Amino acid sequence: MKDDFTIRTDESEARAADRLGIADAAYIYGSAVDVIGNNRTSENGEKQALAEATVLFAQALTPDAQLSLFLAGPSGKSQPLGAGGPEETAKAVSAYFEAYGYVGTMHPVSNVRVSFTGPDTAVSTCQIPCYHWLADDRMLLAPVSYRDEMVRFDGVWKIAKRSIYAMRFWVAEGYTPDPFDPSLLR
Repeated sequence: MKDDFTIRTDESEARAADRLGIADAAYIYGSAVDVIGNNRTSENGEKQALAEATVLFAQALTPDAQLSLFLAGPSGKSQPLGAGGPEETAKAVSAYFEAYGYVGTMHPVSNVRVSFTGPDTAVSTCQIPCYHWLADDRMLLAPVSYRDEMVRFDGVWKIAKRSIYAMRFWVAEGYTPDPFDPSLLR
């Protein structure tokens, strides 16, 4: 099935608030992931981050949301990201970041596209250039594409199903520049 992301003039104004609500779910999800990814330096910080991220995930996900992770792009094998819902998603993201040794993350959301499939349903896609800092000062770069099935849940647009497609991975060696070093000027 090919999604139709064409914006029809007759629906663009009427559905503008819906489009913003759908995009907001994507932004909140990215924020929740980074709350976990950027608070891994102490056990107490990690516990607080998990609680805060769970609240954010609850704003972005339905209570039974299902997430699948495809580490080899759309044609690769998938694995579930948690057992479903906000709390399990937070735990799964935290465990994933722990397993790979991330000490910081950034998941900015871009290119949000929406196609309405009904009055209270839609599909959307967005692109995320993911940055994951490793403890040894290297950075893992992973462009990711999200494909979401959205529903209006209690009056709020939420992600009911998300497929996360990692397109490729790069690891960059880290360095710590001195911003006052004139040799860095070009």
